[in-house]
Amino acid sequence: MKRGLKILVAILRIYFLHIFAVLAVWLGMYYPGLDIILAILYLILLWEEGKHSAQVLRDHKKQGLVAVLWQLPGFFLGASVLLGLDRLTDFAYYFVFILELWHTPVLPLVSLIPAWTIIDKPIYYYCLFLMVPVLAILYYLPVRKKVNPLATLTSKTDLTVMM
Repeated sequence: MKRGLKILVAILRIYFLHIFAVLAVWLGMYYPGLDIILAILYLILLWEEGKHSAQVLRDHKKQGLVAVLWQLPGFFLGASVLLGLDRLTDFAYYFVFILELWHTPVLPLVSLIPAWTIIDKPIYYYCLFLMVPVLAILYYLPVRKKVNPLATLTSKTDLTVMM
């Protein structure tokens, strides 16, 4: 498979997971507690998708690109809300709603936070903005390479000293 096609498939897979998690959590909100369980399940599936993507792409830069492209709508919407760009036009008023819709899979976890305000904005605005990089990092973290300490040894004497 060509390099660009692998990246496209990884992006489509993560969007597929995200869109169906939006639907699952939305339907799960009708049953108390089920939405929180589904949000945690989403985070677990996101981690597993990150592991799968790390095996397929085999490059941390490619997986980082997939993570950024996947969360680009969230970065744009979160920044527009925090910078006050949501008050420029009448349509921009809906940026908060679209941001909440984007974060529906983790919204039940954000709803557990107290309803405080910081600088005239509810704290969940900031949490929604922080969830964008947190989700991207959660997807990217399985890229870490495991280092075998014995593989770095250069001679047999180094091995005997370690034992």
